[in-house]
Amino acid sequence: MNILKPSKLKCILLPKLRHTWTLLVFVANLLQYIYRKVKNRQPQIQLQLNPNANQLEYLHNNNNNNNNIDIMEQMEMPEEEQHREPQADAADVAAVAVVQQRPEPMDASDMEENADADDEIDIDDDDDDDDDDEEESESEPEFEEIFSDDGEWTSSNDESEMATTTSNVGGPEPPKIKPIYCFQPLRLVKCQYKEKHCIGGFPLARSGHRIIASKTHLYSLGGYNPRSALTAARRGRCLLFQELWSYNFATSRWKLELNADNARNMPVELASNALAIHNNVLISHGGTGYPFGESCSNDCYVYRTGDNVSVDRLKVTGDLPMAQYGPGIVIHKHYLYTIGGTTGFDYSCDVYRLDLRTKIWENVYICRPEMREDPEGRYRHEVVYDGKHIFVLGGGTSHSVYDLQRIPAYNLDANCWDYFNTLPDPWFTSAGQSDKGYPKPRKCFSCVQHQLSNGDIEAFITGGLQGDFSTYFSDIWKLNLRTKQWSIIQTASLPRPLYFHSAAHSDNGCMYVFGGIEYNEKEMRRRNDLYKMWMTVPKLSEMCWDAITYYNDNLDMYNRQTLLKSGIPKSFTERLPPQGVTENKDNDKPCIVASFCTVPKRARPAALE
Repeated sequence: MNILKPSKLKCILLPKLRHTWTLLVFVANLLQYIYRKVKNRQPQIQLQLNPNANQLEYLHNNNNNNNNIDIMEQMEMPEEEQHREPQADAADVAAVAVVQQRPEPMDASDMEENADADDEIDIDDDDDDDDDDEEESESEPEFEEIFSDDGEWTSSNDESEMATTTSNVGGPEPPKIKPIYCFQPLRLVKCQYKEKHCIGGFPLARSGHRIIASKTHLYSLGGYNPRSALTAARRGRCLLFQELWSYNFATSRWKLELNADNARNMPVELASNALAIHNNVLISHGGTGYPFGESCSNDCYVYRTGDNVSVDRLKVTGDLPMAQYGPGIVIHKHYLYTIGGTTGFDYSCDVYRLDLRTKIWENVYICRPEMREDPEGRYRHEVVYDGKHIFVLGGGTSHSVYDLQRIPAYNLDANCWDYFNTLPDPWFTSAGQSDKGYPKPRKCFSCVQHQLSNGDIEAFITGGLQGDFSTYFSDIWKLNLRTKQWSIIQTASLPRPLYFHSAAHSDNGCMYVFGGIEYNEKEMRRRNDLYKMWMTVPKLSEMCWDAITYYNDNLDMYNRQTLLKSGIPKSFTERLPPQGVTENKDNDKPCIVASFCTVPKRARPAALE
């Protein structure tokens, strides 16, 4: 009858439910404890390199004896003992060390997922800037400058890297195998460098910069990004990037060589200047500050890298060229020639030269297109050089561009202008489309040149835009300066149209393209992508070195004698950056010989389509 009385029912059920809930909690805790113990009994995986089998082996380390702890004893332990993490034994530490010493390579799917250069995180521009300025130190990296042009944060720490880091904390995982190395000339490949740096460890997205290459490094000078300019304006700094970065080809890592903090005499006119390299010394000329055209420069700066990094402004005399930006420069013998440029209002194609021995400027030719057949004034053109002529390719004014069919060339010996009619691409001619056998007129593109084994010089141009700011290019063309023959590179093109970018070439015949403004139908934004393309088939030793650095991007961690004993010539080990830490004993590091033996054999070069 108590069931009909609610007050009696309450007295009966509540004590029962309290004891039942206590039992359920106990059972849940017990099941959770058993689950943890079973999970800890899983074998640890240790990665080892088998030089004899040419493959990766995974050895299972079963330490079941350490896990056989009586459950009742564990239940009687104090609470702080129950939550204490088990200490890793020596085998576990060794397993983690082996995996962490070799960076996790990317497979084909990872490369496809990282086709977009930047991972972008939306942030609010209306944050309290005053509080940020008070809290940040002037010597710290300017993290808020890492913006792309559309107002989003650019970061190298993408979700895949965070997942990799999290998985390594819990225990080593089997590394992903890189795709087999395959040498492919005339193919544009994206350099995956961002996963090797933290935020601020590589150049931010930019345009209007200049790059140049030596045998071992790529150098990037200056540039502009409106988002970074806003941050610099709040701090009273230069609105352009007062930076000189170096990129080591062997390790795929960037290094900030110079900036306004460690070089007080860095120039401020660092957009659309000209950059050359002479005897491993970088020389820049011209350029503009921001706002563009209001402050221009006709100075020459010398940048020394390596152990004694520095920047100095050359003290020159003579008949100096007009202060302007967007010129082209060439070093011929002991002279630096500069051609063209703009003050922001006037355009010229005049020729000046600087004697690098005496530091004296000389005006060698003033163009008068209204009086004689001289090339018209232009800026953001490119110049190539064959020892006798300086060829001026493209360029234009604020609203016009010049074609690439009839090319003006300054004759160094005769001190006059010659004109050369070029030939269209034979592929278009055979298809009855000779009018499409030439690259379209353009400016703000990039250009490099290299010499073939037979002595011919080829110039490669990439990207650019027309004067109406409605046509943008992603194509790649080459011009043989001897035959004057144009050829489109059918096997390679930029992922998207690009302009105000820069390109450089190394002595081994590899072209690099960096930065610029990327165009698509929805938006235009600045990038910091780096691409490479072999312009020719280099020496076999260069191909072997390219394959070795493809599989081993941490060669700078090894003792140089170890690399020499492994069969790497000294001329290639000297391309590595100096070691910043003291080397351990050889038996404390992974064997470099085993590392080489575990990579797949190099595939044959792919046939051009």
